[in-house]
Amino acid sequence: MTDAELERRIITKKRFSEEVEKVIVDRPMPFMDAVLTVCENKQIDPGDVRRLLTDSIRGKIEAEAMNLNLLPKPNELPFDD
Repeated sequence: MTDAELERRIITKKRFSEEVEKVIVDRPMPFMDAVLTVCENKQIDPGDVRRLLTDSIRGKIEAEAMNLNLLPKPNELPFDD
């Protein structure tokens, strides 16, 4: 295996994030599903993917989870307009 082939096989945060975004562009879906799709395609255990998530994707997944009531929403102060 050449160095170029080996380098392409190594998954970095940047490459993983690009793959997730590419999946979303090709087939619009929630970020959670896109991450699982990339995990399945790359044969990565979803439990090991945390270190591959950028802050941006992690934030988008967190927002999706809050909208689906999977995570508690942060407390908000009521402001009268």
